[in-house]
Formats: sequence, C-alpha cells, structure tokens
Amino acid sequence: MRFSIPGDVLRHAREQAGVKQSALAKTLDTNGTFVSRLEKGGAVDPTFAVRYLQALASPVAEEVLEFYGRSWVKLDPPSFLHPDREHLWRVEETLQTLEAFEQSPQNHPILAPTITALRDDLSFVLRYLERLDHVIAWVGDIGVGKTTALAHAARLVSPDAKGQLRSVFPVGSGRITVCETVIKTAPAFGVAVEPLAEDAIRDLVQDLVQGVAGGQSAVPAEIARVLRNLSGFRAPKVMVGDDFETQDSIAIALAGGEEPATLTDKIIAAMDLPSRRETSLALSEDSEDGLQWLSRTIAKINSGQDPRFSVPRRITVLVPSDSLKAAGDLSIVDTKGVETITQRPDLRGYIDDVRTLVVLCTKFPDAPNATVQRVLRENEEAGSDAAERQRVAMLVLPRGDEPLQVSNEGEPAESRAVGCAVRRDEIRQALSGAGLPKINVSFYDAHLDRPEVVWASLRDQISLMRGVYVGRLDRSVRAVNEMVANVDLVKTRGARKSIENAFDRLIERVQVLPNVRRPAHQNLIDQLTASHQSSVAASMARRGDWQNFSVLHILGVGVRQDANLRSSDHFGRIEHALEDAEQEYADLPDVRAVISSLRDRLAKWRQDFLTQTLSIGSDAFKLTLQNQPGLWTESTGRYGTGVPGYKKDLAVIWQDFFQTAAPDDARAAVEARLAEAWLSTIVEPLRAATRAVAED
Repeated sequence: MRFSIPGDVLRHAREQAGVKQSALAKTLDTNGTFVSRLEKGGAVDPTFAVRYLQALASPVAEEVLEFYGRSWVKLDPPSFLHPDREHLWRVEETLQTLEAFEQSPQNHPILAPTITALRDDLSFVLRYLERLDHVIAWVGDIGVGKTTALAHAARLVSPDAKGQLRSVFPVGSGRITVCETVIKTAPAFGVAVEPLAEDAIRDLVQDLVQGVAGGQSAVPAEIARVLRNLSGFRAPKVMVGDDFETQDSIAIALAGGEEPATLTDKIIAAMDLPSRRETSLALSEDSEDGLQWLSRTIAKINSGQDPRFSVPRRITVLVPSDSLKAAGDLSIVDTKGVETITQRPDLRGYIDDVRTLVVLCTKFPDAPNATVQRVLRENEEAGSDAAERQRVAMLVLPRGDEPLQVSNEGEPAESRAVGCAVRRDEIRQALSGAGLPKINVSFYDAHLDRPEVVWASLRDQISLMRGVYVGRLDRSVRAVNEMVANVDLVKTRGARKSIENAFDRLIERVQVLPNVRRPAHQNLIDQLTASHQSSVAASMARRGDWQNFSVLHILGVGVRQDANLRSSDHFGRIEHALEDAEQEYADLPDVRAVISSLRDRLAKWRQDFLTQTLSIGSDAFKLTLQNQPGLWTESTGRYGTGVPGYKKDLAVIWQDFFQTAAPDDARAAVEARLAEAWLSTIVEPLRAATRAVAED
C-alpha cells in the first residue's frame, strides 16, 4: 500500500471492531499512549497502518485496507469516513477509463469534444463532492421563533434561575437579535465579532436622533437599544404617580435646545469607539460554565453592554458541539429577521450559493406564510435554480398543542404526528395553488422534539443537494462506458457536422436578447410600497445604501427579473434543439454524451448569466443615482412630515424620476453589458461546444 491512512480512520476501525487501545497496543508490541497519539494525529505511515489494521482482523479493517489498496492514479484517495467515498472512486475509475480510451486506436479527433466535455463534467462533480462543508441559513420573519429553535437544535441552551433551559442567544417576541449570527464548531467556546464601520455607526446615530426629533421610529428597536447602551443615552421608564413614563435622554436634550447635529456628535463621543477594539474572546473547553459564559457574553455584545465591543455587524459563535459535529462540517447562520422585504443582498447570496441550504422558517398556523411565498416567487421570477436543485426547504415551528388542533376529516388530530402530516399536505396544496415550486417541509418544536429530529431532516436535505451532483456523475459514467463500448466514427462525423450546422442556424436566432419586458425600476416601485417605512426612510437617508433596503440591489434584482423574462424563450429554443438532437442521434453514445453534458453546462451558464445581470444592474445605476442630490433630498424630506401615504408618495417620486431622461445612460449601460454578458456566457460557449472538430 502506498497511501497513508488518517488516524481517525484507524480509530474508527478499532472502535467498530470493539477492541480497546490497550489490547491493540499489546498486539502491536507498543503501549496505549502511542496508539492514542497515533489515532489523534494526522496521516499514519502506510506500513504501520497496515500492521494496525491487520491486527484488528475485522470486516471494517479489511474494508479500509481494500479501499486504500485500490489503484488510485488520478486522485488522492479521500478519507474512508467520507460519505461519498465510493462516488469519488467512480470518478477515479471513469477518469482512468477515459484516459485509456483516449490513448487507444479506437480514439479519433472527431471524439475530442466528447472526451473534453466528459472530463470537464467529472472534474466539476469531483470539486463539489470531495468537499463536505455546507452552510445552513435559517431565514424567517422577525419573531417567528427561528433563533429559539436553532439554539435548542444545536443544544446551545443553559438553565435559567428556575432551572428551565433557555437559549444562549437573546430571544423574545421579536426585535432582539441585532445582527446575523454564525455558529461553527471549534475545540473551545468562543465569540468573534465583525463590527460595523464607524461611518455606518454615525449614520445610525444620526437616524436615531432625527427619528426622536421627528417623533417617528427611524432605527429598528434592536439597533436603537445597542446605540443607547453604548453611549449611555438611554430611555428608561420611571414611576411618575401611579404609572410609568419614558424619560428619553435624547428627547430631553433636544427639548433643551440641543441641535441634532451637535447631539449626534456627543452621542458618538460618549460611545468611545476607539476603545472598543475587541473582536474575539475564547473560553477553555474544560470550563464547566461554558454555555453560561456564552450566554452572558452574547447577551452583552448583542445589547451593547460589553465595553470591549462596538456595534456588531456579525457575531460568530464557536462551540464544541456534538450535535453540530454529528450533522457534518456545517456552518449555521441565523440570518437577520425579515421585515417585509426579502430582496436583501445577504439572502440573495445564500440562495445563490450552491453549497448553502436555505431553511425558510414559519409558524405552524400560517405556514406557508407570506415571507416563504415571497422568497419562492422571487426566486422563480429571478430564474434561480435553488428550489429545483434542493437548496431550499421549509421548517415549520409548531408550539405546544397546535398540531392537535388541526382538523383531520372533521375531527381533531389524534396525535401531534397526525396533525403535522395533515398540515404538511395543506402546505403543499397551498404552494401548488399559488404556482410555487414543491419543496420539502419538516416540523420542529424546540421544547418537545429532540434535536436529532431536525438535524436528520436537514442532513437528508443536504444529501438531496449533493444527490444532484451524483446524478450528473451517473450520466457521465454511463456516457463514458457507452462511448468506449460502441463507437461508430462514420455516423459520428456526420452527426457532429449536422449538429454544428443546426446550432449555427439556431445561434443566429438567439444571439440577440429581445427588448425589455419589465423595466428594472418597476421592481423598486413595488418594493417601496411593500416594505416597512422605517427601512425605506433609513435607505433614503443613506442614498439607498441600507442593508434592509438597498436601492441598488433592488434595481439589480429588477434587471435580473427582466433578463430572465427576456431570455426564457431563447433558452426554450436551445433546450428544444438539444432534445431533438438527442432523439435523432439516440443510437450514437458519444454524440448523446456531448448533448447531455451540454444540457448540464447550459443550466450552469444560465445561472452564471443571471447572476451577472444582477451585478450589472446594481453597478449601472450607481453613478446615475449618486448624481441626483435633488431626488435624495426630496425622498428624505418627505419622511416625518406627518402627512399620511409616505411610501405611496415616495413611489410616485421615483416613478416620475425613471420616466425622465436622467437614467438613460444607466439604461443604455445595462443594455450594452447585458448583450455582452449574453454573448460571453451563453452564445459563445454554446457555439464552441457544438463545433465539429476538423479531422486530420
């Protein structure tokens, strides 16, 4: 054997054999300390690893020896513990078969495109399957209960004064979590904080002061709490007579004649941001108070009561969690709660990431709620393949006896399981009736269900995500084997030339995108009327640069939606042409292989194109909007006037702007760059992939 074997694989084999370290050490004529150190270390020398496994004399040990004894030539063998190790072996075998065929007398230059396509497909699958890291992003409305559910699922809970298990994350009825939280496994408890930039903090303080001055909430409650605690400008409730009244120190200062700009400076100075430079803390894994320490630390950072930390933009929690380790190499993200608008850059990034599972959380009674349906519909409108490729799932969060209140054929459900099953059918019918894609639905009650319930469901969903790539591997392996077994060069020559000619004619028809179907700004108008007014106002005050309402991102989404509409007919023609070719040349395995590979690549090209269109839209409108001070002044001035209909009036202001010639340069730039992206990501690769190779 020429390959080293990881120490954890040896430990796995020993544990499966039921052999103690001391007994094995005696057989190997060494000591238990050496064996223990060996199993905890990295790669073990092949010679000693073979002795170790042979000494176990167990079925698993024999499997390990057989696996590492295979003829790995193209790849380094993965760990025996890799869940897809046999699929990776199939990649190795198929690459060897392909190389042997390429060097054989059967090969011919006309087959070069097929061989290249198949090798590329195998490499693509390999790059995805060999990695085990995935992100699970929990998405849901403010107050839906996802943070509580996540904490219990990850066993990040500690007993309160009454002995009841509580989340280590600050939770409540809503507006508690100040920023996105990431959970990762680590040897010890720890917290890492990415702070907001000081300019962004100043903008928030300015919004807070102006909101108090105008009598309107301009900053989310959870953000306002942090700013007040950091600066000491709090708004406590004090007893006045028989009731409590809020004594807002900011309002008192303004009432005393303090100018808003001056007061903003004083609040920033009181925060003492230069002294708040800490970004991480760690606690030993051996600490008995680890979870309590984590709870106290996160609570203080989240509320702005830890003098070492500034306003957090993201909090990463490091935990030695057996639950997460058992679930795989996962990073868990508790996203910022959704407040009406789902077109946020952070959510879009998770949805488009091929290694991320987006979990849409919803309460039991209203599932699938408006946010879940909005995310699914916007994905469809944007041409996203997330649902099709199993990257989106729904997690329903029942509470107490809610499942028992479900009507099952006119009678209350006899058990929670039956109630959930009936509710699942209702959810699927609701999605189908709304024309939305079918996604997997699971249930988790944080206070009644074991964490293993939710992790089993999420692991199954990740397996489905990875299964998409296993399916592509199946097609590639089959195509290679069929090509090697049955090559008809005479027919292949004619077929390839025929395909080239057919696609040359098709490309002439699809190389130009149709005209605009839905103006990009229409998406912005729609979002203005649908979003929370405080988020819109905060965005206008920052010239559109606000995480909960990014004007440029929303315009980019509008460009993507339009590009998806404009390109859909062209993609339909290409798909139809591929189906026709596949049927016509069904008896030629090598030609079918090229067509099958092309279909897979076309799906990826389409996502690449649509991803580019969002960036194109965001970038193209940037300069135009920067040069419109009057538009921003009018938009900002409308807020806080006390006149009803703020969002509707703002929609009119922006609609009128986009009907002028001011955005023409941006629109022209979008069209030029869309045309370039269409050619570079779709047309040119399609032409190259369908060219016949000249014979020697």
